[in-house]
Amino acid sequence: MDFKLSEHDHILTAYAESASGPGWGNTPIWVLIRSRLDGALRLECIQPPDQSPEMQILYRVSQAAHEGMTWAVRSTAKPAEPA
Repeated sequence: MDFKLSEHDHILTAYAESASGPGWGNTPIWVLIRSRLDGALRLECIQPPDQSPEMQILYRVSQAAHEGMTWAVRSTAKPAEPA
């Protein structure tokens, strides 16, 4: 894994979100981390070669849940007021 967690870091969530285009594809896992020191957020990416067997087993379930939740939130969101 390319990223490190300090003792003050807290993983808020991790989710699978694949991407693809003509002739390529990628299956990263995204990790949202918050620092307990200052509340700063950062997003880290775990590429397939760095994923554990458990991450690979859960990948499809995580992606389906992520897509479903994103759709549910988007479908209930109200349009923003014009600036």
